[in-house]
Amino acid sequence: MKKFKKIAFITMWCLLVIGLLVSLGFVNKEQAALPCKDLQVSVNQENDLYFIDIADIKAILKDRGDSIIGQPKATVDIADMEQLLNSNSVISKAEVSMSIDGVVKVDVKQRNPIIRIINADGDSYYLDDDGRLMPLSDKYTMKVIIASGNLMEPYAKRYKYSIDEIGKDSALRSVSKLDELFAMAKYIDADTFWKAQIRQIYVNSENDMEIVPMAGNQKIIFGDTTFMDEKFKKLLTFYQQGLNTTGWWDKYSVINLKFKNQIVCTKKIVAVAVPVKVNAVPNIAEKPVAEKPVAADKPAAAKPAAEKNKKNKNQQIQILPKRKVN
Repeated sequence: MKKFKKIAFITMWCLLVIGLLVSLGFVNKEQAALPCKDLQVSVNQENDLYFIDIADIKAILKDRGDSIIGQPKATVDIADMEQLLNSNSVISKAEVSMSIDGVVKVDVKQRNPIIRIINADGDSYYLDDDGRLMPLSDKYTMKVIIASGNLMEPYAKRYKYSIDEIGKDSALRSVSKLDELFAMAKYIDADTFWKAQIRQIYVNSENDMEIVPMAGNQKIIFGDTTFMDEKFKKLLTFYQQGLNTTGWWDKYSVINLKFKNQIVCTKKIVAVAVPVKVNAVPNIAEKPVAEKPVAADKPAAAKPAAEKNKKNKNQQIQILPKRKVN
């Protein structure tokens, strides 16, 4: 009897489970047949990012051949939509989901460039805040720091590598300047003062980085990123001194931060015009000087050439007119 009750109990539970699964199957089938009601897209635009917008996202999804809205839920490939959006060069991350009531939600995060590279051949591209190369956009140009000069790194040969990968590869690191430019751009981007003060980084023929500031026209030689924080603190000290001292900005032409614990400044060489008065040839409208008769003397002995040439720079030379003979 006990054995019979046990079998009946197990059978009952099995039937309940089977019934539940069948019910869920019918529900899922009905849910899959329901049409998608709406497509909701959100795109972040912090830091004035306008590389892509909601209309662009909808156009990309439409071009893949799916109508989405009105389409049965079972036929909407969420994974494929995510893969398509994440392959876009201006998108950092895209997430696609679908609610039970048939609403497809797309959340897109744009890539955020922090520096623009212009190499010696004119090839140009961005580095984003994740340290990845990013092509320029025909739709929008981001206002960021520009790096130019002695840079020979084309986009076509570097876009596959992130800055982390370049830093870990000794062969790439030895020929690349991108890792140092990225490190400096990250430092500047994180500091409100320097972000407002620095507009360009120039790599000179000695492979040193030079900063082009918004204020002043000095050449600021930064060198490499060794002791970068210390160098920026030294430069800040210089700027603070300049704000408190009249004429400070025009005093120096070169500010060198390469040396530890000091700033080496080169003063400007100012060309000073020295006025020299020289009498014109006495002819046109020039008043002649009255000449008195002079008794004939013996010819004076010739002076040494060195003494003749010794003249004061400001000495005025007066040329007398020829005397008329009656």
